[in-house]
Amino acid sequence: MRSRRTAGVGRLVRVTGIVLLALFAALVTACGSDTAPPDAAPGDPTLAAVRSDIFNGTCALGSCHAAPTLAAKLNLHDNGLCHLLVNHKSCLFSDKMLIVPGKPEESFLLNKLRGIGLDGDPDSACATSNQQMPLGQPPLSGDKLAQIENWIRAGADCGGDVPPDTVPTDAGIDAPDDSPADVASVNAVATTIHVTERTQVTVTFTHGAPTAGQSITIAVDNGNVLSVPASAFLARGMSSVTFDVLGQMVGTATITVSSGTNSKSITITVTA
Repeated sequence: MRSRRTAGVGRLVRVTGIVLLALFAALVTACGSDTAPPDAAPGDPTLAAVRSDIFNGTCALGSCHAAPTLAAKLNLHDNGLCHLLVNHKSCLFSDKMLIVPGKPEESFLLNKLRGIGLDGDPDSACATSNQQMPLGQPPLSGDKLAQIENWIRAGADCGGDVPPDTVPTDAGIDAPDDSPADVASVNAVATTIHVTERTQVTVTFTHGAPTAGQSITIAVDNGNVLSVPASAFLARGMSSVTFDVLGQMVGTATITVSSGTNSKSITITVTA
């Protein structure tokens, strides 16, 4: 009798063990591993790939870094992108370079995308805030940040990026000269604001600024109503510039922007 009971217990233990192993295997299959999958591999570390994979879908939008808005005076849509980024000062902070070739840790653009090192008040003529980019959207993923960092670390090569005022060699006698650009249009994000509120004015020019750049004059007929910068500088190849306007008291004032051979105006109303 004992041998039969012992054999029965042995069979029960073996069956129980098999059932437990089967249940464990099913749980592993259903729940997966507790190890997170690796991040996707970053894209090609080239300007063309960064522009296509990242900037075009999240930054180079009409409401952000493209005409007519040009937030922080940075155009990530048109040609000349590399000139505006590499070894170029941020208009938010004159002591910070947007991209330092070979040194991602010193490149302010990466800080803006990562949301680090954003203490301090930016130049009010450029913007009124210093927030992580892209503004109003989820932060860039680790693989996209790595793609930009790898491009910078490799030297931030421009890869044939064409300056915006470059013309084909076969343009002939109709090619534009290196003269200062005229004002084509003046637009504001809002033409009616409250006291203490700000709006942004964007000036678009007939062509890119000449090699030496050009200065524009900004005047307002009632400085009590609006506070505006007295001037702005258009760097080589830039075809637009954006500046902040502050409403100071109730009233209406007209801003006139002059450059090249002409000027254009816009009227802004300030309410209580």
